[in-house]
Amino acid sequence: MEVYRFIHTADLHLDSALSSINNGQKAKARRVELTDSFKRMADFAKNNNVCGIIVAGDMFDVKNASPVVKQQVIDVIKSAGNVTFYLLGGNHDGKAFDDDFLSALPKNAVMLKNGVAYRSGNVVVAGFEGDVVDPAQVPVFEENTFNVAVMHGQVVSGNGEGINVKRLAGKNIDYLALGHIHKFEEGKIDRRGRWAYCGCPEGRGFDETGDKGFVLFDTLGNHKFVPFCKRQLHEIKVDITGLDSYISQLDKIKKQLAPYSKDDAFKVVLVGQVEPGTHVDLSSITAKLDDLFYAKVVDKTSAKFDVKKLESEQSLRGEFFRVVSSLDLPAEQKQQVLRFGFAAMDGRGIEDDQD
Repeated sequence: MEVYRFIHTADLHLDSALSSINNGQKAKARRVELTDSFKRMADFAKNNNVCGIIVAGDMFDVKNASPVVKQQVIDVIKSAGNVTFYLLGGNHDGKAFDDDFLSALPKNAVMLKNGVAYRSGNVVVAGFEGDVVDPAQVPVFEENTFNVAVMHGQVVSGNGEGINVKRLAGKNIDYLALGHIHKFEEGKIDRRGRWAYCGCPEGRGFDETGDKGFVLFDTLGNHKFVPFCKRQLHEIKVDITGLDSYISQLDKIKKQLAPYSKDDAFKVVLVGQVEPGTHVDLSSITAKLDDLFYAKVVDKTSAKFDVKKLESEQSLRGEFFRVVSSLDLPAEQKQQVLRFGFAAMDGRGIEDDQD
């Protein structure tokens, strides 16, 4: 029996603004790498006997994706030869899949329409549009074919709105290719079939850390996650408690980053307690990390206060401490108010993280 292999990808989010990387040149480089990842995937398929690439939604990040990026997608698909691309629209794609784009797609591209099944040999691929899929609208596939369903949405249980995998049991689905969740997850539909989120192929922000890639599966029922990203994104917490100098803080940061590749991107979160007068020079620390592809340093430290002293101290600092302490606020929020307030009294600025 001939075995067919497929790549399952989703959430490429091409033409993304990449606001988490607040460096114009590096953000531009990452945007290019997102598109390049799609090209590398097509090359992998050609070189590894993969017959099809399934894109389970969110090929583009915005509904008005640029004509340049859309043409690049078309060129990649054309370059893939006999590899068939099955494209499903996601919640971000919107008007990106307009008439001009669809008419320019080559013959080896299939735009999946709601519930329409496409058969190639013994393989059937059917897409179901929308982030809420009514299981009643999903047919029972033929028992003797290898059946792939493609959806873009959130897996739910009970009466929640989304994709209820349990209610797809008994429909002869062999593989349910899902998009929308940006990390690899998998599970069983029933004794026959499995579902999987492939995750995004490249991390775009520091909420998408670690290895990214795609799922490789075949008609024998084998499947595996394949790490494939150009570079990883990491969020690293560094405790600088007791480190009151810029040099000592930088030394500890560099020691914690040493095991990682310099080609990766980092969000370094400084934590711990520092003396109220300690200056955390984010700009200087960031400048010294310029050997990395990208580094963002965020100060999330808390001030180490002498509570007994401040409670009785007859000064502006003491009065400020007592007023904030009396407020009906969560402890973490009080700590932040005190941190910013004392920094202002010392003539220091604090950069707040917006990620």
